[in-house]
Amino acid sequence: MLIKELTLKNFKSVKDQTIQLEPLTVLTGLNGSGKSSILQAISLIKQSIDSNQLGNQLVLNGPWIQLGRTEDVLFEGADSELISISIEVDGKKNSWLADATPNLDTLDASFEGDLHSLKTGLQNFQFIQADRLTPAVRYQQATSADQELGRLGPHGEYTVDYLSRHEDMKISSSRCYPESRLRSEEEKDLMRTIAPTDRLWDVTSAWLQQLSPGVRPIARVIDITDATSLRFEYTGLSREAKSREHKPTNVGFGLTYSLPIIVSCLSAPAGAVLLLENPEAHLHPRGQSALGLLLSLCANDGVNIIVETHSDHLLNGIRLAAKRKDILASDVAVHFFTRDIATGLTTCQSPNLLDNGRFDDWPSGFFDEWGNALDELLGE
Repeated sequence: MLIKELTLKNFKSVKDQTIQLEPLTVLTGLNGSGKSSILQAISLIKQSIDSNQLGNQLVLNGPWIQLGRTEDVLFEGADSELISISIEVDGKKNSWLADATPNLDTLDASFEGDLHSLKTGLQNFQFIQADRLTPAVRYQQATSADQELGRLGPHGEYTVDYLSRHEDMKISSSRCYPESRLRSEEEKDLMRTIAPTDRLWDVTSAWLQQLSPGVRPIARVIDITDATSLRFEYTGLSREAKSREHKPTNVGFGLTYSLPIIVSCLSAPAGAVLLLENPEAHLHPRGQSALGLLLSLCANDGVNIIVETHSDHLLNGIRLAAKRKDILASDVAVHFFTRDIATGLTTCQSPNLLDNGRFDDWPSGFFDEWGNALDELLGE
């Protein structure tokens, strides 16, 4: 499945906007600029077609997204009481036109498209939100239905349960951390010790090395309480040099917080749709850059990824991946959102990523803060 285009009219801060989507789509911009509306609109589509067999409703509140009521989603400057959402999937256009009747959380809509094909295409779907898994003593197990569908939950709340049940899952070699990216023989020796196989557990551990060298997660099901536990251990250059197990609360926020991002990328089957919100949060720049590489490898392996980010390090990881041919530059779309102060209207600029990892244009405000600061520091 490939999502190619999304058009929104009178939705949130978007009056009328069409954006092109590629295997890896990056949404950037200042806070409140409207980029989250893209993730929310696609989640709304998924939620609505799961809830209504006829496809003739937009369900604003449900398991994937809670958008409130009509007045929360209708563009404030709308010149009509109609909300339109259109998505092109595998060359087929699917459109909803909804009457924005006030104070409703389910909007009646006319639908045109291939609903069956769209449902099939969105069957493998994850939306990992910014408000996600944090360090804790215990985590909840997924329901039987969520386990069957492989869902990690919108907050990544089922990640530990998934990892405990699928630790032996074979991961595509295309998504394993490339040995060529390791910076020394010592790093290579440690990686071979930490991640000797292509199982989910080992490959997850391999990517975690870019956050905290030597770390390995330990996920267990606690059947008697319908819960799961997560611990981290540290391994040296030999398997015998192990630390004791540490609670997530004692090893830093970033390890637990990034786990749903890594597991979702590694476990997603080809054709899946993966929405990621601020995957870089709580991570050191090296870890952020590594996630950019992981997203690139995953998208190049057949997964549709749409990521919202504030991180120039994550973006640079993607740019380097394009330069090193880990992903085609043409398979990456980057959109920079701005919002007009006077009208509240969201607009979008889309610089093209070139084969050398550079952009053909650099809009004002587009990850230019470091350059601006450097100019001032070096100036008189």
